[in-house]
Amino acid sequence: MDKFDEYRLWIKFKGGDNNALSALYSLYINQLYSYGIKISGNEHIVMDCIQEIFLNLVDKRQVLLISEKTHLYLFKSLRNKIIEEIRSQTRKRIIEESLVSDIINQSRSAEEFIVSVEEENFQKKTINSAIESLTERQREAIFLKFTEDLSYEDIAIVLDIDIASVRTLIYRTLKKMKKSIVRKGVFLFSLFHNLKFR
Repeated sequence: MDKFDEYRLWIKFKGGDNNALSALYSLYINQLYSYGIKISGNEHIVMDCIQEIFLNLVDKRQVLLISEKTHLYLFKSLRNKIIEEIRSQTRKRIIEESLVSDIINQSRSAEEFIVSVEEENFQKKTINSAIESLTERQREAIFLKFTEDLSYEDIAIVLDIDIASVRTLIYRTLKKMKKSIVRKGVFLFSLFHNLKFR
């Protein structure tokens, strides 16, 4: 679906079209679930929070401001709702380590990465170690950038920080990961030399 059709769905939804709401849910559910599971590893919490933000969306449809960035409201609302839910249950968690497999999958298309099964296993352990050294905010930022492919501006909206802070956060995160990986003798050119920045 292109941006224009997506925008039209939001307009229809605000006008009271519940079919448009169903279409928006289908359009964003996978992205929201993937994002939510990085914040909380509990899929029940994630799905409950997704349901709740869409219910809240119905309550606020009359005052909802429609623009090409409206979908970011869902990501930001989901993030806040999950954090609120975790705190209320006194079970605060860190973002799941599944980002490791995301990085591995993205890198597999590069011939430099796949040398042998043994080397791949070693690289997995090395990347996992690098990920473990990151803070929760750093993991969240690189997930939004490289898995959701959001721009710096969009990440700033979701994380509620300015664009300069997003750039600094991602730069320092990648630098920290690269330093850790290179120190262990793994040169992931496909990971760090082919990143697209916007």
